[in-house]
Amino acid sequence: MHNDSTANSTQLVRYQLQLSPALEEPHLIAARTLLTEHGFVVDQLTPDEVVVASTQGTDPDWQPVREGFQQLGSAIAHITTAG
Repeated sequence: MHNDSTANSTQLVRYQLQLSPALEEPHLIAARTLLTEHGFVVDQLTPDEVVVASTQGTDPDWQPVREGFQQLGSAIAHITTAG
């Protein structure tokens, strides 16, 4: 089997999103749907914190995700790369 090391130059990157104010319980399913529609794999989801993974080779476009959370009544206060 041919192994081209440049063929898959993307890596799995995890991001931790701090939410403020916390999401209300009924909005958690909508938040998961929003994130998966933007290509994220949701690892953890609580009312005040989300951990997602992305396999994109570049930084994700956070603007539409931020706008989606605002429509759910919350905001992304901080985004950090999770270890």
